[in-house]
Amino acid sequence: MDTARGPAVGSLSLYFLDSAIIGAGVGNPFEEETGEAGRALDPARNPFRPGMGRVPPDFGGREPQLRRAKVVVDQLVHGHTPEFVLYRGVRGVGKTALLAYVRDQARRRGLQTLHVEADREDERLDATLQTLLRGLSDLLAAAGAEVVARLTTVSTTAQGPRLRSQGGPAATLEAMVDDVARLAEATGNGVLLTVDEVHEGGDLLLKPLLRSAHRVAQDGQPLGVLLSGLPTAAESLFDEGQTYTERLARVDLGLLERDGTAEAIRRPFARDAGLGVDELVVDTVHDGAGGYPWFVQLWGEALWDLATDPARLELPVAREAGERVHLRIEDFYLSRWRRVPSGRAALLVTALADAGGDAAIGDLLDRLEITHQAASPARRALLDLGLCWAPGRGRLAFSVPGFADWLQRTRPELP
Repeated sequence: MDTARGPAVGSLSLYFLDSAIIGAGVGNPFEEETGEAGRALDPARNPFRPGMGRVPPDFGGREPQLRRAKVVVDQLVHGHTPEFVLYRGVRGVGKTALLAYVRDQARRRGLQTLHVEADREDERLDATLQTLLRGLSDLLAAAGAEVVARLTTVSTTAQGPRLRSQGGPAATLEAMVDDVARLAEATGNGVLLTVDEVHEGGDLLLKPLLRSAHRVAQDGQPLGVLLSGLPTAAESLFDEGQTYTERLARVDLGLLERDGTAEAIRRPFARDAGLGVDELVVDTVHDGAGGYPWFVQLWGEALWDLATDPARLELPVAREAGERVHLRIEDFYLSRWRRVPSGRAALLVTALADAGGDAAIGDLLDRLEITHQAASPARRALLDLGLCWAPGRGRLAFSVPGFADWLQRTRPELP
């Protein structure tokens, strides 16, 4: 056999196969003006954006939380110091997306914005300080040399802004937040600082940040702080009753009520396509998503792509969309399961699923006949991977809704 001729024959066969398909009337999608035949809406214009942290086309059911953020932005626009707000909730309920949306709105209103994503590996706050430093360029340029010369932690050089340490990470962060507030006051330009995943930074980040922000508030400087994290974020600081938590308001983001799901689905279809959505479709989406905002976006994306009537979205399309969404959700949960470490961590996860997804560690260990000491590394691994969180002292829970039900239903093999 002449093996050298094999690839050529295969390529030639593929060429004739492609030609036959084209000749049979299968069109080139790049030459079509619209999307898939029989579909009413262009998938390229689909406004729904499923994905952790992505800003949705509509924050249905989040009006009170958005209003809280708008007050912060409006007060900064007028040069006032607003209250500091901590948004808390499990993964996928829209915390990161809300902060991103508010930052964009703040910039549109002429405010400066700084953003930090906390990282538990940032043990000396080096990454946090450098991120803040990079964000100060515009404020430093607007402030003038005399103001910059009076700053404690920041200086300007030909190579750009430089950071002067104050002897330790906490002291440097406190002084840097003070400098940010001075720049805001000197330039007359309010600054909005957002910090995501604050539970990752813990007290190491939160204590100096809130202490300095508290002083800024007392001085009336135009600095706003919006934070987001898991439901227990900053709980230890509130329990300590520290004065610097007085201006920090906790706002919880839970699952959507039906009205919130309806708004999140209906408004984008009405605004972007002039299309109405039947009540039965809303019921199907809400029941299928369980009010979980990330799943609602999956439903919206599928409904848009599969719509057949340019005026109305009805139940048959929702049923078809449900099949697609079901596959995406199954993949979502399966990918989380594959991230579970083998051994005791996997045993903890299965026991937690049998307990409904939220249980006392002691009860799980009694069921598994494992000691606290032996289970501690497994528990830590699940927390570090973001698969679980601690809703209270001595408790463990899954960080996304529905994972316990999926595990009980599918009973996947242990990793």
